[in-house]
Amino acid sequence: MGDGTEQNPYTREDVLLLIEEHGGTAEGLDLIGRWFENGIDLSELDLKGAWLGVAHLEGANFRETHLEGADLVAARLEGADFRLSHLEGANLRFSYLEGVILGGVEVSRDTKLDSVHWGNYVLGEEKKAAAEEKRVWYTLASYTYCRLKIWYTEHGMYNIAGKFFYREMEVRRKAQSWKKEPVSKLWSWVMRLLCGYGERYENVVVAALVIIFCLAIAYIFGGIDILHSIYFSLVSFTALGYGSWMPEPAGWIKALGAFESFVGVFIMALFLITFVRKMTR
Repeated sequence: MGDGTEQNPYTREDVLLLIEEHGGTAEGLDLIGRWFENGIDLSELDLKGAWLGVAHLEGANFRETHLEGADLVAARLEGADFRLSHLEGANLRFSYLEGVILGGVEVSRDTKLDSVHWGNYVLGEEKKAAAEEKRVWYTLASYTYCRLKIWYTEHGMYNIAGKFFYREMEVRRKAQSWKKEPVSKLWSWVMRLLCGYGERYENVVVAALVIIFCLAIAYIFGGIDILHSIYFSLVSFTALGYGSWMPEPAGWIKALGAFESFVGVFIMALFLITFVRKMTR
C-alpha cells in the first residue's frame, strides 16, 4: 500500500481502502499534500467533501467523479480529466489547472474558481483537437470556454472572463473550414488580427499605424515628398481634410485616400468600442 509520499504515491486501490477505513465516506478524509500516482484513475468515485488541498494529482482521471464540496486548494491538477464530473461547491482556489479537460463538468455559483492558475488559458479540449476528432473537441472546448466565461462574468472577474471569451472565439475560428466557410473563416481571421475579437485594443492601434505608414509609402510614388505623404496618409485615415499645401494629386491617389478614409473611420470606431469595453469592466 502506498503512503502518499512522492516515493510511494497512492493508487486507486489505496484511495478506496482509505475511504473504507474512514467509514465508507470521503467527507473530511484528510489527503492534504499527499502524492498520487501520475494519471491515477479516480473516475466515478464519490469524493464529496474530501480534503485534497496541495495534493499532487497531475493527469488524474476524474471522469464522472463526485467532488461536491471537496477542498482542492492549491492542488496540482495539471492535465487532469474532469469530464462529466461534479464540482458544485468545490474549493479550487489557487489550484493549478493548466491543460485540464472540463467538458460537461458541473459547477455552481458557490464553486470557488478565483485565483486559479490557468496558465495560458488553453484547455485540454483545445489541445486534443489538434490530434484527434477535431470538430468534436473544438465544439466541446467552445462550450467549456463559454461556461467559464459566464462563471467569471457573474462573479465580476471580467478580465479572466475576457480571456476565456478570446479562447472561445479562437476554437470557433479553428473549427471553421476554408473550403466550406471561407467568408466566416476570413472574417474571424480579420477580427483576430485587428482587435483580438474585441479583447485587445492594442491590436487596433498597431493596425492603424501599419495602415498609415504603408499607405504613406504608396503616396511617395505619386510625387509627394516623405513628410507630406505621412501627413496626407494621416489626415486621410482620420478623415480630417487636407491643408492648403496639397497640390492636385493623381487620380489613383485620390481613390486611395478615399479608401483610407473609409478604413480609418472603421478602425477608429473599432478602437473606441474595444477600448471602452475593456476600460468600463
